[in-house]
Amino acid sequence: MLFRNHIITLLLGLNSISAFAIDNISGFDVICQIYTEANNSSMTKEQLNNYIFDNVESRVKSIDAIEAHTAVFNLEPKKRYPIFKESAEYSLKKKWNCDAIKLLMK
Repeated sequence: MLFRNHIITLLLGLNSISAFAIDNISGFDVICQIYTEANNSSMTKEQLNNYIFDNVESRVKSIDAIEAHTAVFNLEPKKRYPIFKESAEYSLKKKWNCDAIKLLMK
C-alpha cells in the first residue's frame, strides 16, 4: 500500500510538472509562433491579418501579451515591433525577439 501511494504521488508530481511546462510558454512566444506560421504561408495580406488575429484570440492566454498585441496597432507601423518587443521583455524579464513579428507587424 505504501509503495502504491508513492507511485501515485510520483505520477501526480510528473503531471504537475508537465502542466507547468506547457503553461510556462509565454503568450509572447505563442504570438511569435502564430506570426511565424503566417509568414511561412502563402496567404494574402487580408488572410494573414485574419489568421493572426483569430489565432491570437483563440490560442493566447496571457493578458499581458494580448493587451500589448492589441495596443501596438494604435501606433504607426515602424513603432509597433519595438514597442511590442519592449513589452515582451518587460513582462518576461529577459531579452526577447521574433523575426516574423518584426517582418509582418509593419
